[in-house]
Order: sequence, then C-alpha cells, then structure tokens
Amino acid sequence: MRKLPDGFADALSSMLDPADRAAAAEIIESATMLDDAGLLRFLRLFAERIRASRAPIKAEELRKILQQAAS
Repeated sequence: MRKLPDGFADALSSMLDPADRAAAAEIIESATMLDDAGLLRFLRLFAERIRASRAPIKAEELRKILQQAAS
C-alpha cells in the first residue's frame, strides 16, 4: 500500500465546508468501514464531485455520496 502524499489531510480539509468539517470527518471515517468495493465507489464519487466543482463540500452532500457508495 502506498503512503498518502505529504499535506494530504490539509488538502482534503480545504475541500470541505469549514462549518461541516467535524461532521465530514465522521462521514469519511464511516466510509472506511465499507467493504473494498464500497470504499472504492465512495472515493470515485468523491473525486468526481471534486472535479465537477471547487465549491466546498457540505456534510449533507458527503453523506449522500456515502449512501450511494453503500448501495
């Protein structure tokens, strides 16, 4: 397994709505509990969202991504 790049956590945090960072952290932690296929779907959906818009990601949007990845 490869190591995450330096500054990864800061880069990820900068993409989240500042008011929702704590809730978003909990949602991301929940995503790590998915099986491998579900986690891969979550990461792909998350990456798609980031490519689609540079607007900060709110916790509710991230929760929907998690629900979609889990189904």
